[in-house]
Amino acid sequence: MHRALFVSIMPHPRCFVPLLILALLMLPAGCARHETAVESGTRNQILHLGNKDEPADLDPHTNNAATTGYLLSSLFEGLVTYGNDGTTILPGVAERWDVSADGLTYTFHLRANARWSNGDPVTAQDFRDSFLRVLDPVLGCEQANQAFPIVGARDFLEGRSKDPNSVGVRAPDARTFVTILSHPAPYWLGTLAQNGPLWPVNLRAIEAAGGDRHKRGGAWTRAGKLVGNGPFVLAEWRPNSLIRVVRNPLYWDAAHVRLSEVCFYPTDDESAEEHSYRAGQLHVTYRLPEPKVAGYERDRPAELQISPELRTIYLTFNVTKPPFTDVRLRRAFSLAVNREQLVHAALGKLGTPAHAMVRSGTGGYTPPAAVGFDPAEARRLLAEAGYPGGKGLPGIEFTLNGNTGIALVTGAALQAMWAQNLGVRVSVIPCEFKVYLSTLREKQFQLLLDSWAYGIADPRDVLQVATSGDPNNDSAWGNPKFDAAFAATDSTRDPAERCAAFDTMEKILAQDVPYAPLYYGNQGFLLHPSVHGWRNNPLHAIDWRELWLEPAK
Repeated sequence: MHRALFVSIMPHPRCFVPLLILALLMLPAGCARHETAVESGTRNQILHLGNKDEPADLDPHTNNAATTGYLLSSLFEGLVTYGNDGTTILPGVAERWDVSADGLTYTFHLRANARWSNGDPVTAQDFRDSFLRVLDPVLGCEQANQAFPIVGARDFLEGRSKDPNSVGVRAPDARTFVTILSHPAPYWLGTLAQNGPLWPVNLRAIEAAGGDRHKRGGAWTRAGKLVGNGPFVLAEWRPNSLIRVVRNPLYWDAAHVRLSEVCFYPTDDESAEEHSYRAGQLHVTYRLPEPKVAGYERDRPAELQISPELRTIYLTFNVTKPPFTDVRLRRAFSLAVNREQLVHAALGKLGTPAHAMVRSGTGGYTPPAAVGFDPAEARRLLAEAGYPGGKGLPGIEFTLNGNTGIALVTGAALQAMWAQNLGVRVSVIPCEFKVYLSTLREKQFQLLLDSWAYGIADPRDVLQVATSGDPNNDSAWGNPKFDAAFAATDSTRDPAERCAAFDTMEKILAQDVPYAPLYYGNQGFLLHPSVHGWRNNPLHAIDWRELWLEPAK
């Protein structure tokens, strides 16, 4: 799906409590008590939601951050969508669909009342144009790999074909959209449902705002310009402060959207976010500082939400830049990490040690524990590579997203382990979120703390990032045997054969170490009792029609 990457909040007249009110709350009894944002929001169906990172953009075709997922799902909708359980596939713009007997052709029948927020009908041609935009090599969509099951998609993206008709997407009429796959993909509907890459955008609106469909950025994603087809419309975007969306009256199922507005607050300080929640300024936080978990477990357990999520946090080695062109160094750095100790020190209940890339149980698969802790072997490999005890090793820069306390604590813990177990000094380089994303895209790093939030409950989702030429293969590594095993998972419907291929991929990754898994994420956040319909699920899926606000009894 997306990078799940590790924001002070300014007041807003409709969506936030002025700071003066907080001062008034501290006056002696007898003074008037003012409503908090949560109280007034609950009364007016305005949800106040912590969003962690400031979005780089609101273009679903160029987004590569899981933290923007909730926002995008409020503004755009695909052919199908996930229910709040993260499992059930629900009709979206397509009211129904047919699948051919060979599992290769999906025919989607679009709703007659599907509308863009400017009143234009959402057509099959909009979907065809949008799918081709995702595959446009000039745009550089990191999520273009989600379209690879489509006939001709990868050849078009990588320039072997320049004919859009070679791509298996058809629009025979305004309300019929067809995707033709190169192999059966039982996960295809889940891929279409996940946040962003295969959702439609209104190309006419992009051009009307002076934008270019082939390029990133532009004014079209700003308030007053963005034309979406989701349950909400962008009303306001104040960078690093507030993004406010309001109910879209033209949404095909607007009658079942009970929230009137959603206010998203980016914050780079998770402690400040938790304080805002306690002060009645947020209904939902995006995260919770690990040191606060025990207190909420003891005093407010009903508001504390902790649940496993399909997200792997791992090290990415840039195999094109010395010294990590040497596999012995990559293996040494991985073997020097005590993952149980790391989780205990940095995450507590918010993480689970990872000894494979795929989280156990994903799609019914249990991976081998291929990655372990062996400091003696790590030191031997380091010496064999020519750096005994770390002597002579050039300075190592370890890049991470500085917009989260967990990432910073993780970075410090890893830095200490490498110093203790290898005798290596590593410089931790925290980056602002947008800088981090550009560093990833341009591969301007040596060693990086990375993360992947799965878009579907299938091992291929996270393993695909290691395939040769994949847009999200930030290590730039490639291995023909790995690619062949990955292809085998799509060429067979036999579960045992798929699991055997996944095992092969995990063992190759453990041997070559372009990526080194560290831990799996456990979502930890706070949920106010006035929020109804919220259902935790490992994919972070949300159906806005199921949410409403009502004072807790």
